Amino acid sequence: MKIALLGSTGMLGSKMAEILKAKGHELLAPSHSQVDLNRPYTIENYFKDQTFDVLVNCAGFTRVDACEEPAKFSMVLNVNGTSAGWLAKYCKRTHRILVHFSTDYVFNGQKEEPYLETDKPDPLNTYGKTKWQGEKLLRAEDPFYYLIRTSWVFGPKGDNFVSRMADLLMTKPRIEVVDDQVGGPTYSGDLAQFTMELLEKKAKPGLYHFSNAGSVSWFEFAQEIQKQTGYVSCEIAPVSSENVFRPAQRPANSQFDLSKATGAVGHAFRVWQEALGDYLMKDFNNEPA
Repeated sequence: MKIALLGSTGMLGSKMAEILKAKGHELLAPSHSQVDLNRPYTIENYFKDQTFDVLVNCAGFTRVDACEEPAKFSMVLNVNGTSAGWLAKYCKRTHRILVHFSTDYVFNGQKEEPYLETDKPDPLNTYGKTKWQGEKLLRAEDPFYYLIRTSWVFGPKGDNFVSRMADLLMTKPRIEVVDDQVGGPTYSGDLAQFTMELLEKKAKPGLYHFSNAGSVSWFEFAQEIQKQTGYVSCEIAPVSSENVFRPAQRPANSQFDLSKATGAVGHAFRVWQEALGDYLMKDFNNEPA
């Protein structure tokens, strides 16, 4: 299989590239200057002379709080939203499979149970709203697609909660972490592996929720990071999200029901604690300072 991969140097894209190569698939990985999702004409210009079977879009503007800056809105909407429609239109016209990623932040967090793929989105912040716009545009074009919502992603080659917490635990005597927001951590390597399983098993196209198994609050997540890193000199204190100012509002609950995803690939997913251990052992300590 020949796969075109956008965002190949990012947190998810780098793991996708690693797994694709390990499995012997042919990889086409244009740089940001060659395909810029803020400039739609670059999609057609680059791909018109290329042959490939699947287009995997790992590119996106994922700095949630920065999405709230008015000066960035047009670019964020293009990259996270409008471009999904452009990619879907191109893939439908050229008979390619499209893989696109979205977020748990399309939900408002008011549901007490884990979210199903059939639950209605109602995003609270600009990041979630632009990703939801992208979902709608993609499905309106209706190519053969896998649309994968994921949550709390951590991995190498990008800023994430685990790396930030590890740095703080090493350098601060005390930190505060919100304890009233619950979700499912996702290791980028496991997300990439799930994506490849959908493609290789020719799973039914459509929308899937994916994270590692289990749910946790940000505070409990930080505690587990401390436990696994051994940086125990720092005190971690729980705090209400009402007492922490962040430009973008987060949902109180963004857990996923993973039933559809597990059914598609025929097995359950490993728990987030195990995936965290893998990241800390294999990737985190090998990243450049």
